[in-house]
Amino acid sequence: MSDKPQNPLIRKLPQHLANQIAAGEVVQRPESVVKELVENAIDAGAEHVTINISKAGKTLIQIIDDGEGMTEEDAVMALERHATSKISSLEDLESIMTFGFRGEALPSIASVSRLELRTRTADQDLATLLRIEGGELEEPGRSEGPVGTSISVKNLFYNTPARRQFLKSNATEYRHITDTVQRFVLSYPHIRITLISDGSTVYDAQPAELKARVSYLFGERVADSLIDVQEETDLITITGFLGRPNFAKKSRGEQFLFVNGRQVVSRLLNHAVVSAYENMLDQGAFPMYILFLNIDPKQVDVNVHPSKLEVKFSNERNLYTIVNAVVRQSLYHYDLTPSIEFREQKQDPDLTRESPDFSRVRLSTPEESGSRPEAKYDSYDSLRRGMPDRPASGGSRMDAQQIDDLFRSLNLDASAEGSSSAAEPEQKTIILPSERPVSDTQFLWQLHNKYIFTPIKSGLMIIDQHVAHERILYEKGLAALQDAAPFSQQLLFEHGTRVSPGDFALLGEIRSELEQLGFVLRLEAPNFVTVEAVPQDVRPGMEESILEEMIEQYKEYQSAGTTDRRHNVAASYGCRAAIKAGDKLAAQEMQTLIDQLFATTNPYVCPHGRPILIKLSLEELDRRFGRSG
Repeated sequence: MSDKPQNPLIRKLPQHLANQIAAGEVVQRPESVVKELVENAIDAGAEHVTINISKAGKTLIQIIDDGEGMTEEDAVMALERHATSKISSLEDLESIMTFGFRGEALPSIASVSRLELRTRTADQDLATLLRIEGGELEEPGRSEGPVGTSISVKNLFYNTPARRQFLKSNATEYRHITDTVQRFVLSYPHIRITLISDGSTVYDAQPAELKARVSYLFGERVADSLIDVQEETDLITITGFLGRPNFAKKSRGEQFLFVNGRQVVSRLLNHAVVSAYENMLDQGAFPMYILFLNIDPKQVDVNVHPSKLEVKFSNERNLYTIVNAVVRQSLYHYDLTPSIEFREQKQDPDLTRESPDFSRVRLSTPEESGSRPEAKYDSYDSLRRGMPDRPASGGSRMDAQQIDDLFRSLNLDASAEGSSSAAEPEQKTIILPSERPVSDTQFLWQLHNKYIFTPIKSGLMIIDQHVAHERILYEKGLAALQDAAPFSQQLLFEHGTRVSPGDFALLGEIRSELEQLGFVLRLEAPNFVTVEAVPQDVRPGMEESILEEMIEQYKEYQSAGTTDRRHNVAASYGCRAAIKAGDKLAAQEMQTLIDQLFATTNPYVCPHGRPILIKLSLEELDRRFGRSG
């Protein structure tokens, strides 16, 4: 047996390595650095916080505040792990009202960047200057500087290249930063917050009332439409605003929840808010809300995750009930009847007729061969007759001009017929293809303005009209992106809108793809977009909303991890420009939709995997009805 001592297998990690490991949870991207440092500035009592970034924070993040500053001793100690001025006992941990308390953010940031800290208190003549590279502190120095703290973070993840390569594009990282700054602008309206990106001022939010901040971020139209929320109970105080149902969007991007001034993510409370809207929202729509919950800090656990976004509540059931009831009461306190009456008036056929649309002038009409991919399936008519599938050799039933006229606007006369027939429930109306006599047994009909039913040789086929049109537009979009031959409709009156800084950057990133689809855009600082022309398939009335909806859809695809830019643009366009569930279609429109669907490369699923059609066989029908033959 050897007496030679063995090296221990378990040993304590060096401090700089421990900090880099901890940084994996605290510092995930440039936005994480901005969030942590701005929170420190607010905790220091700042009245003005300036955020200066370069290359979406990848090369520089500088946070300047006019807070109370630090002495040299405190500044050096702040760079040590688990060093904090916020708590000193377990009792303090149970009643936290500040952002920071873990003492992890600053040393974690310093371990994966080149950091410079300049700070000065009111009773000091010179500021303390500290430089840290990769977690190694240089000798402290002195410099001129105002009261407060300035922290510069350069070359984030320079010493962890594996982390740096997983950062997204500048536009994506920039959008994350602007979203976070936006939350601070809302949650602290008494603090001036300035965001500068690559030398250009993005935000300069002056101290103001909360509603003025909402107007600054989202526009006066949104601010004027908000519903006030004000309720105080023994357990909680709730203040803020709710968006009206008609301002709901297809994404959750404008839902803000703050607990004791801290931005949090809570599926429980989000469900409490959204469920209070009940049937006021369209399917897939999400309401805007900005809610502030003030609650006894002993009833909230913010020490769940280093990011401090997740919280737990000691009495979740009661809290859910109160929030749901307060939102419900606030909604019903306001008279939302006008929007309901407006929908009822649309049942009158005379009111559904629109004046001729002169808002735009057509520039060009594509040849059919250039507007759809190579057909791999025969026309629907041959399938319905039971003929074998074969490559389509001819064109569509209608020429390109007729197809375009159909799908640019829905047939209003058919809507009027649907309204009149609804008043006579004993009569069952079946919409027949216009090109066939009424006596023909082959026909199409629409169920609840959502599904198209039609018999085929083997039984019955049911088609989802929205996803069918989505597939058609998706493949048209891909063809346009590949051929670089856009077909635009010039607008007689341009549409201008202001977007968020993140969305403005995203538009700049995908502008070439949008223009290949047929959009003609003019991007003007600050964050103003003018739409001069739109693709031919955009229906009248959608010119203003289509671009905004496409941006939201594109961001959803990005969040889901889909990185193919062309696919994301074409799929976003197909989803948002397609006819919707609830749109009344005339017989000819249904026939054309089906013909175009079976001319696509894959008529069975939409771009994100939803089924387009299902078949119900005669055998299955016989089995259901107990027929033996």
